[in-house]
Amino acid sequence: MTLPQDKPRVLALTGGIGSGKSTFARAFAQLGVPCIDADALARTIHQDPAHPATHAIALAFPQAMTPDGRLARGSLRTLFALDAGVNEELKSILRPWVLAEAQRWTQAQKAVYVIWESALTADQQIPAARVLVIDAANDVRLARIALRNPDWSREQAASIMAMQPPRAAYLALADDVIVNHGPATEVPALAAQLHAAYLARWSST
Repeated sequence: MTLPQDKPRVLALTGGIGSGKSTFARAFAQLGVPCIDADALARTIHQDPAHPATHAIALAFPQAMTPDGRLARGSLRTLFALDAGVNEELKSILRPWVLAEAQRWTQAQKAVYVIWESALTADQQIPAARVLVIDAANDVRLARIALRNPDWSREQAASIMAMQPPRAAYLALADDVIVNHGPATEVPALAAQLHAAYLARWSST
C-alpha cells in the first residue's frame, strides 16, 4: 500500500507502551507537523455503535460490549490483554478501518510529511517512508505506566507490554531510534533536530 508522490510522506512514530512516543508526537505537533494517533482512531471506531467494525466486534466478543453497543472501556486491559489470540482477532477487525481512515486523513494534509503514531507499526503494515522508534528499557516503561495509570496493577501493565511486539521487533523496523530515558523536557529539542532532518530529506523530493 503506497501513497501518491504528491502526497505527504508518512513518518511512522512507534514504540511500546510507556516508551514516550506520545510525548514525541506532541512535540512534533508543536513544530507544525500533522499527527494522527492510530489508537485514538481505533477508539473512535469501537466507541461508535453504528460502525461496521463495532458490529463485527460485538459478534466476536459480545461479553466485551456495553448495553448500548460499544466496546466496554477497560476491556482492553482485562479480556484483550490476557489472551493473545483474542487480542489478535480484535486487531484484525479494526486494522483495515484504522488504516483506511489514516490514509484519507493523510491525503487531505498539506505538509511535507505527516506522522502516524502507533504502538502496532510492526503488525499494521503502515505505508511509511521512514520509521522512528522511541525506545526505552522495560523497567523505565513500567515506571511510566504506573505513574500515568495508578489504578493499574503491575501485572496488568506487564501483560499489556507482553501483548505488544518486543523491543527487538520495533528496533528491527527502525530507520531512526531515540533512546528515551531522560526527562520530558529533553524531548522538544530532540524532536526539533529530527524535524529539521526530515524536512531536509523530503522537501526537495
